Amino acid sequence: MADPLYQMTAEYVKVQDRIVFRVSTRNRIEYRVWLTRRLVKGLWGVAIKAFELEPEVAQQSNQPGVKKAVMSMKHQEAVQSGDFSRKHDVKTVKSPQIEQNHPLLAISAEIGRTDKETIRLTFHTAERKNVSLNLTSEMLHAVCHLLQKATDKAGWDLKLSVGDAGSVVTNSTEQLH
Repeated sequence: MADPLYQMTAEYVKVQDRIVFRVSTRNRIEYRVWLTRRLVKGLWGVAIKAFELEPEVAQQSNQPGVKKAVMSMKHQEAVQSGDFSRKHDVKTVKSPQIEQNHPLLAISAEIGRTDKETIRLTFHTAERKNVSLNLTSEMLHAVCHLLQKATDKAGWDLKLSVGDAGSVVTNSTEQLH
């Protein structure tokens, strides 16, 4: 998708027991993809590995607790900078490459860097279509946040988290009050 992204949302659909991940571009072209529990679980692990490669996180490779804390802080910063309050814009048109009017079923996904600043998230679908998103690190954090919220609502018991805010390690033995 060459057009810059405008909005992303993820919503659990109980009757399907799936998450519909919706992405629209600045030109209001919309892509909808069904995400299953199995796919989200696998995608999560790949996203965490992408976060671990970020320079600030990778520097902490000898200190796992600090590494997780840095990942958690970066995630919180990215989430706080996003606007998750708006409903998905309904003034969109479906992608011309997609014939049907229902979401595509993602059967696999991959994450890779295209350059230093851009991460490509690609969903491969049962309909033999690919939906590729060019994201910044902050946008990938936003995708993860959307998936966390949707899986919590779904009750899938995946316990998705980025890093560990409680794992900050200090060298001091002083008590904090």
